[in-house]
This record gives sequence, C-alpha cells and structure tokens, in this order.
Amino acid sequence: MSHYSKEEWQQFISDQLTEAKRIEMEDHLYTCDRCLEIYMELMEEHAASLPSPSTFSISADEIIAQVRQEPHQQQEKVGQKLLHYGIAAAITITLLSSGIFQSIANAAVGASISEKRPSYAEQLMNKTISLLDCIQLNQKEEPHRR
Repeated sequence: MSHYSKEEWQQFISDQLTEAKRIEMEDHLYTCDRCLEIYMELMEEHAASLPSPSTFSISADEIIAQVRQEPHQQQEKVGQKLLHYGIAAAITITLLSSGIFQSIANAAVGASISEKRPSYAEQLMNKTISLLDCIQLNQKEEPHRR
C-alpha cells in the first residue's frame, strides 16, 4: 500500500489539489491508519490558521438576516399569484357570459349527433333480416322452376 507524504497532506489541508486528487486522498484516509495519523497531526499543527468558530457565527447571523427577509419576498409572490388568479377569473366570467363556451359545447354535441351510426347489434339484425328475405324469396321462386 502506498502512502502519501506530509507535503501532499499539507496541500490537501490547504486545498491546493485538484478535485480528483482530493477525492483519491480522502478515500485513502478511510483505509489507511498511518496516513490518518499524519493528517490528524497536521490538522492539530495548523489549527491556529484555520477559521475560528466566531467567523462562522458572523456568517450564520448574516444568513439568519437573509432568511428573515425572504418572507417579505414570498408575500410579494403571493400577491402576484392572487392578481393572476383574479385576472383569469375575470376572463373566464367574461367568456361564460358571452356564451362562447355554450357555442363550443353545442358544436361538439351537433357533430356527435350527425355522426351517429347504428350500433353493431342493429347492423347485425339488419343483415340477418336481409338474409332471411333473400332465403324466402329463393323459396318462392323454387316452386316455379320445377
């Protein structure tokens, strides 16, 4: 098993490596206790140069302030949605009162009525009746042939 040098771990801590190399070294930390020890020692040595928790609390305060501003923006979005719904409702009522939907519905119903075909049962019954009529006609003609 190959191990990484202290210089490489220093670059890892300082974030001076490519993303692929960082991932490779991070995966190596999970399997190699010796490299993990070196990494932990370097982290302890450079603890003073790492950002302090107070820096994080300042950024957290800024984030909280931004989050508090978001409800105001959401209220504006709600107002815009209500305006759009109101406009859509007004257009719908106008179209309903003008009768445009009724004329569309009547046209659709008229088209379906004009295209009405006899059912399969009716077609079968009509064919059967015509077949029986042909048979009767043939039976009436047969006595004359003899």
